[in-house]
Amino acid sequence: MSYEYRLVFDDPSLMQNVVRTLKSSDSLVEDEEREIFLKDQLLQSSAKYDARLILENNSSIWLEVKSKAVGLYRLMMSALEGGVVRCYEDGDLHDEVSLREVFRIKA
Repeated sequence: MSYEYRLVFDDPSLMQNVVRTLKSSDSLVEDEEREIFLKDQLLQSSAKYDARLILENNSSIWLEVKSKAVGLYRLMMSALEGGVVRCYEDGDLHDEVSLREVFRIKA
């Protein structure tokens, strides 16, 4: 089972930094034109990828997360460098969730 979220960045340069950081990390599995596939190094799962990002435009990304991914959460937090991203479950603007929830991490 997977979960999908739309991540919306207030600042396009922040999104570019996040994408650049993810692409240069050890978690990168595959980098296609508008899709990035990542594996959580802590999980050691047998899945082809644990998270997939689809670049929508210069301020939003669709993110599919397959399971709890603490390592990818930490990587994303590091890439954000204190910046803000809003996360909407299934892209629903009335269903904002935290980044912790996106990566299936319990409070």
